[in-house]
Amino acid sequence: MIIPHVEENLDRGRFVMEQAVPERCPCCGEPARIHESRSVENGKDKITKTLFCDNQSCETRRLRQFVHFASQKAMNIEGLSEATLEKFIGKGWIHTYMDIYGLDRHKDEIMNMDGFGEKSWQRLWDAIQGSRNTTFERYLIAMDIPMVGNTASRTLARVFHSDLEEFEDAVHRQYDFTQLPDFGDTLHNNIHEWFYDEENLYIWEVLQQMLYIEKRTTEDNAATIPENPFVGMTVVVTGKVEPYTRSGINEKIESLGAHAGSSLSRKTDYLICGENAGSKLAKAKELGIKVLTPAQFFHMVGE
Repeated sequence: MIIPHVEENLDRGRFVMEQAVPERCPCCGEPARIHESRSVENGKDKITKTLFCDNQSCETRRLRQFVHFASQKAMNIEGLSEATLEKFIGKGWIHTYMDIYGLDRHKDEIMNMDGFGEKSWQRLWDAIQGSRNTTFERYLIAMDIPMVGNTASRTLARVFHSDLEEFEDAVHRQYDFTQLPDFGDTLHNNIHEWFYDEENLYIWEVLQQMLYIEKRTTEDNAATIPENPFVGMTVVVTGKVEPYTRSGINEKIESLGAHAGSSLSRKTDYLICGENAGSKLAKAKELGIKVLTPAQFFHMVGE
Protein backbone atom coordinates (compact mmCIF):
# COMPACT_ATOMS: atom_id res chain seq x y z
CA MET A 1 0.00 0.00 0.00
CA ILE A 2 2.17 2.87 1.24
CA ILE A 3 5.52 1.26 0.41
CA PRO A 4 5.25 -1.09 -2.62
CA HIS A 5 7.11 -4.37 -2.36
CA VAL A 6 7.10 -7.84 -3.86
CA GLU A 7 4.94 -10.05 -1.66
CA GLU A 8 5.37 -13.28 -3.60
CA ASN A 9 6.48 -14.50 -7.04
CA LEU A 10 3.60 -16.60 -8.39
CA ASP A 11 5.54 -17.80 -11.43
CA ARG A 12 8.76 -19.07 -9.92
CA GLY A 13 9.73 -21.53 -12.66
CA ARG A 14 13.16 -22.88 -11.68
CA PHE A 15 13.99 -19.97 -9.39
CA VAL A 16 16.10 -21.03 -6.39
CA MET A 17 16.63 -18.35 -3.71
CA GLU A 18 19.96 -19.80 -2.57
CA GLN A 19 21.38 -19.47 -6.10
CA ALA A 20 20.06 -15.94 -6.63
CA VAL A 21 21.42 -14.39 -3.43
CA PRO A 22 25.13 -13.50 -3.65
CA GLU A 23 27.42 -14.76 -0.92
CA ARG A 24 29.56 -11.63 -1.28
CA CYS A 25 28.72 -7.94 -1.63
CA PRO A 26 28.56 -7.09 -5.37
CA CYS A 27 30.24 -3.74 -4.61
CA CYS A 28 33.24 -4.57 -2.38
CA GLY A 29 33.48 -8.37 -2.55
CA GLU A 30 33.32 -8.84 1.22
CA PRO A 31 31.05 -11.57 2.68
CA ALA A 32 27.36 -10.67 2.79
CA ARG A 33 24.81 -11.96 5.30
CA ILE A 34 21.07 -12.44 5.39
CA HIS A 35 19.20 -10.89 8.31
CA GLU A 36 15.79 -12.35 9.20
CA SER A 37 13.08 -10.35 10.95
CA ARG A 38 9.79 -11.81 12.11
CA SER A 39 6.40 -10.14 12.40
CA VAL A 40 2.73 -11.04 12.53
CA GLU A 41 0.44 -9.95 9.70
CA ASN A 42 -3.26 -10.85 9.58
CA GLY A 43 -2.65 -13.39 12.31
CA LYS A 44 0.10 -15.16 10.36
CA ASP A 45 3.83 -15.25 11.07
CA LYS A 46 5.82 -13.38 8.43
CA ILE A 47 9.57 -13.67 7.85
CA THR A 48 11.42 -10.92 5.98
CA LYS A 49 14.95 -11.62 4.73
CA THR A 50 17.33 -8.73 3.96
CA LEU A 51 20.80 -8.96 2.42
CA PHE A 52 23.44 -6.92 4.27
CA CYS A 53 27.05 -5.91 3.69
CA ASP A 54 28.79 -5.32 7.04
CA ASN A 55 32.00 -3.92 5.55
CA GLN A 56 32.31 -0.41 6.97
CA SER A 57 34.78 0.46 4.17
CA CYS A 58 32.46 -0.60 1.33
CA GLU A 59 32.52 2.35 -1.09
CA THR A 60 28.89 2.04 -2.10
CA ARG A 61 27.75 1.70 1.50
CA ARG A 62 29.78 4.80 2.44
CA LEU A 63 28.30 6.71 -0.50
CA ARG A 64 24.78 5.85 0.65
CA GLN A 65 25.60 7.18 4.14
CA PHE A 66 26.60 10.56 2.67
CA VAL A 67 23.47 10.60 0.49
CA HIS A 68 21.39 9.95 3.60
CA PHE A 69 23.24 12.68 5.53
CA ALA A 70 22.48 15.30 2.85
CA SER A 71 18.87 14.16 2.29
CA GLN A 72 15.84 16.35 2.89
CA LYS A 73 14.81 14.66 6.14
CA ALA A 74 18.35 14.86 7.54
CA MET A 75 20.65 17.87 6.94
CA ASN A 76 18.65 18.95 3.87
CA ILE A 77 21.58 20.07 1.67
CA GLU A 78 19.92 20.80 -1.66
CA GLY A 79 22.19 20.20 -4.63
CA LEU A 80 24.42 17.66 -2.93
CA SER A 81 23.07 14.77 -4.97
CA GLU A 82 24.35 11.20 -5.13
CA ALA A 83 26.11 11.91 -8.44
CA THR A 84 27.81 15.03 -7.03
CA LEU A 85 28.83 13.23 -3.85
CA GLU A 86 30.29 10.37 -5.87
CA LYS A 87 32.45 12.86 -7.82
CA PHE A 88 33.63 14.68 -4.69
CA ILE A 89 34.42 11.42 -2.88
CA GLY A 90 36.23 10.12 -5.95
CA LYS A 91 38.48 13.20 -5.94
CA GLY A 92 39.30 12.62 -2.28
CA TRP A 93 37.60 15.78 -1.04
CA ILE A 94 35.11 14.05 1.28
CA HIS A 95 36.04 11.39 3.83
CA THR A 96 33.78 12.39 6.73
CA TYR A 97 30.64 14.50 7.18
CA MET A 98 32.83 17.34 8.47
CA ASP A 99 34.60 17.57 5.10
CA ILE A 100 31.34 18.75 3.51
CA TYR A 101 31.62 21.97 5.50
CA GLY A 102 35.15 22.52 4.20
CA LEU A 103 34.39 22.14 0.49
CA ASP A 104 35.16 25.83 -0.04
CA ARG A 105 38.82 24.76 -0.05
CA HIS A 106 38.09 23.20 -3.44
CA LYS A 107 35.89 26.02 -4.75
CA ASP A 108 37.93 26.76 -7.88
CA GLU A 109 38.21 23.09 -8.83
CA ILE A 110 34.49 22.53 -8.32
CA MET A 111 33.54 25.53 -10.47
CA ASN A 112 35.63 24.07 -13.30
CA MET A 113 33.87 20.69 -13.15
CA ASP A 114 31.32 19.65 -15.79
CA GLY A 115 27.86 20.78 -14.75
CA PHE A 116 29.21 23.37 -12.34
CA GLY A 117 29.89 27.06 -12.59
CA GLU A 118 30.00 30.01 -10.23
CA LYS A 119 26.22 30.11 -9.73
CA SER A 120 25.93 26.35 -9.20
CA TRP A 121 28.76 26.42 -6.69
CA GLN A 122 27.20 29.37 -4.83
CA ARG A 123 23.81 27.62 -4.59
CA LEU A 124 25.48 24.49 -3.24
CA TRP A 125 27.62 26.41 -0.76
CA ASP A 126 24.60 28.42 0.46
CA ALA A 127 22.73 25.15 1.03
CA ILE A 128 25.68 23.71 2.97
CA GLN A 129 25.94 26.85 5.10
CA GLY A 130 22.18 26.86 5.65
CA SER A 131 22.30 23.31 6.97
CA ARG A 132 24.50 24.51 9.85
CA ASN A 133 21.27 25.65 11.53
CA THR A 134 19.43 22.45 12.26
CA THR A 135 17.36 20.60 14.84
CA PHE A 136 17.80 17.73 17.25
CA GLU A 137 15.63 15.53 15.04
CA ARG A 138 17.48 16.25 11.80
CA TYR A 139 20.88 15.75 13.42
CA LEU A 140 19.81 12.43 14.89
CA ILE A 141 18.43 11.21 11.57
CA ALA A 142 21.61 12.34 9.79
CA MET A 143 23.73 10.10 12.03
CA ASP A 144 22.09 7.09 10.35
CA ILE A 145 21.48 5.09 13.52
CA PRO A 146 19.55 2.01 12.30
CA MET A 147 15.77 2.44 12.70
CA VAL A 148 16.02 6.02 14.02
CA GLY A 149 13.86 7.96 11.59
CA ASN A 150 11.25 10.70 11.82
CA THR A 151 9.04 9.04 14.44
CA ALA A 152 11.82 7.82 16.74
CA SER A 153 13.73 11.12 16.54
CA ARG A 154 10.61 13.12 17.46
CA THR A 155 10.02 10.88 20.47
CA LEU A 156 13.63 11.28 21.61
CA ALA A 157 13.44 15.05 21.10
CA ARG A 158 10.40 15.22 23.35
CA VAL A 159 11.87 12.98 26.07
CA PHE A 160 15.32 14.64 26.10
CA HIS A 161 14.13 18.22 25.50
CA SER A 162 15.83 18.48 22.09
CA ASP A 163 19.18 18.41 23.92
CA LEU A 164 21.83 16.21 22.27
CA GLU A 165 24.03 16.27 25.37
CA GLU A 166 21.17 15.10 27.57
CA PHE A 167 20.42 12.30 25.11
CA GLU A 168 24.08 11.22 24.94
CA ASP A 169 24.36 11.21 28.74
CA ALA A 170 21.31 8.95 28.90
CA VAL A 171 22.96 6.49 26.48
CA HIS A 172 26.14 6.39 28.56
CA ARG A 173 24.02 5.82 31.68
CA GLN A 174 22.53 2.74 29.99
CA TYR A 175 19.10 4.30 29.56
CA ASP A 176 16.38 1.76 28.80
CA PHE A 177 14.83 2.98 25.56
CA THR A 178 12.27 0.16 25.53
CA GLN A 179 10.22 2.19 28.01
CA LEU A 180 9.41 4.65 25.20
CA PRO A 181 6.44 4.15 22.83
CA ASP A 182 7.30 1.94 19.83
CA PHE A 183 10.88 1.36 21.04
CA GLY A 184 11.59 -2.37 21.12
CA ASP A 185 14.72 -4.33 21.99
CA THR A 186 16.18 -3.99 18.49
CA LEU A 187 15.95 -0.21 18.42
CA HIS A 188 17.26 -0.02 22.00
CA ASN A 189 20.29 -2.11 21.03
CA ASN A 190 20.86 -0.15 17.81
CA ILE A 191 21.23 3.11 19.72
CA HIS A 192 23.61 1.70 22.32
CA GLU A 193 25.71 -0.19 19.76
CA TRP A 194 26.04 2.91 17.59
CA PHE A 195 27.47 4.91 20.49
CA TYR A 196 29.90 2.12 21.42
CA ASP A 197 31.69 2.73 18.10
CA GLU A 198 34.53 5.22 18.70
CA GLU A 199 34.40 6.58 15.14
CA ASN A 200 30.67 7.29 15.47
CA LEU A 201 31.21 9.02 18.81
CA TYR A 202 34.01 11.16 17.34
CA ILE A 203 31.79 12.34 14.48
CA TRP A 204 28.87 12.91 16.86
CA GLU A 205 30.94 15.26 19.04
CA VAL A 206 33.10 17.06 16.44
CA LEU A 207 30.30 17.76 13.94
CA GLN A 208 28.18 19.44 16.62
CA GLN A 209 30.89 22.07 17.04
CA MET A 210 30.37 23.10 13.40
CA LEU A 211 26.59 23.45 13.71
CA TYR A 212 23.92 25.29 15.67
CA ILE A 213 21.35 22.87 17.09
CA GLU A 214 18.02 24.52 17.88
CA LYS A 215 16.86 23.79 21.42
CA ARG A 216 13.24 23.85 22.50
CA THR A 217 12.27 23.92 26.15
CA THR A 218 9.21 22.24 27.62
CA GLU A 219 7.66 25.70 27.98
CA ASP A 220 8.30 26.44 24.29
CA ASN A 221 6.64 23.20 23.25
CA ALA A 222 3.65 23.74 25.54
CA ALA A 223 3.15 27.28 24.23
CA THR A 224 2.83 26.06 20.63
CA ILE A 225 0.36 23.23 21.32
CA PRO A 226 -3.27 24.24 20.66
CA GLU A 227 -6.02 23.01 22.95
CA ASN A 228 -7.29 19.73 21.51
CA PRO A 229 -8.48 16.25 22.59
CA PHE A 230 -5.29 14.48 21.44
CA VAL A 231 -2.80 15.96 23.93
CA GLY A 232 -0.88 13.11 25.55
CA MET A 233 -2.56 10.48 23.37
CA THR A 234 -0.93 7.90 21.11
CA VAL A 235 -2.27 8.12 17.55
CA VAL A 236 -1.48 5.73 14.69
CA VAL A 237 -2.25 6.34 11.01
CA THR A 238 -2.99 3.71 8.36
CA GLY A 239 -3.76 4.31 4.70
CA LYS A 240 -3.60 7.58 2.79
CA VAL A 241 -4.71 10.81 4.49
CA GLU A 242 -5.09 13.63 1.98
CA PRO A 243 -3.49 16.13 1.56
CA TYR A 244 -0.68 14.88 3.82
CA THR A 245 2.23 12.55 3.22
CA ARG A 246 2.82 9.96 5.94
CA SER A 247 5.58 12.05 7.54
CA GLY A 248 3.40 15.14 7.16
CA ILE A 249 0.42 13.71 9.03
CA ASN A 250 2.73 12.37 11.74
CA GLU A 251 4.20 15.87 12.16
CA LYS A 252 0.64 17.20 12.43
CA ILE A 253 -0.12 14.67 15.17
CA GLU A 254 3.06 15.58 17.07
CA SER A 255 2.19 19.29 16.82
CA LEU A 256 -1.01 18.52 18.74
CA GLY A 257 1.01 17.24 21.70
CA ALA A 258 0.26 13.61 20.82
CA HIS A 259 2.61 10.74 20.00
CA ALA A 260 2.53 9.54 16.38
CA GLY A 261 2.89 5.77 16.77
CA SER A 262 4.02 3.41 14.05
CA SER A 263 2.36 0.22 15.31
CA LEU A 264 -0.78 -0.67 17.23
CA SER A 265 -0.80 -1.85 20.83
CA ARG A 266 -3.14 -1.69 23.80
CA LYS A 267 -1.52 1.67 24.61
CA THR A 268 -2.77 3.16 21.32
CA ASP A 269 -5.66 5.60 21.84
CA TYR A 270 -6.71 6.34 18.25
CA LEU A 271 -6.28 4.89 14.76
CA ILE A 272 -6.82 7.30 11.87
CA CYS A 273 -7.98 5.11 9.01
CA GLY A 274 -7.41 6.66 5.58
CA GLU A 275 -7.84 5.41 2.02
CA ASN A 276 -6.54 1.90 1.25
CA ALA A 277 -6.16 1.00 4.91
CA GLY A 278 -4.24 -2.19 5.66
CA SER A 279 -4.51 -4.83 8.35
CA LYS A 280 -4.27 -2.28 11.17
CA LEU A 281 -8.00 -1.59 10.94
CA ALA A 282 -8.90 -5.18 11.86
CA LYS A 283 -6.34 -5.22 14.66
CA ALA A 284 -7.69 -1.93 16.04
CA LYS A 285 -11.16 -3.44 16.25
CA GLU A 286 -9.76 -6.50 18.04
CA LEU A 287 -8.01 -4.29 20.59
CA GLY A 288 -10.97 -1.96 21.02
CA ILE A 289 -9.06 1.09 19.76
CA LYS A 290 -11.12 4.12 18.71
CA VAL A 291 -11.07 4.40 14.88
CA LEU A 292 -11.40 7.78 13.19
CA THR A 293 -11.83 8.77 9.57
CA PRO A 294 -9.57 11.63 8.40
CA ALA A 295 -12.66 13.90 8.35
CA GLN A 296 -13.45 13.07 11.98
CA PHE A 297 -9.83 13.69 12.99
CA PHE A 298 -9.67 17.09 11.26
CA HIS A 299 -13.06 18.06 12.74
CA MET A 300 -11.84 17.23 16.27
CA VAL A 301 -8.80 19.50 15.81
CA GLY A 302 -10.91 22.32 14.36
CA GLU A 303 -9.95 22.05 10.70
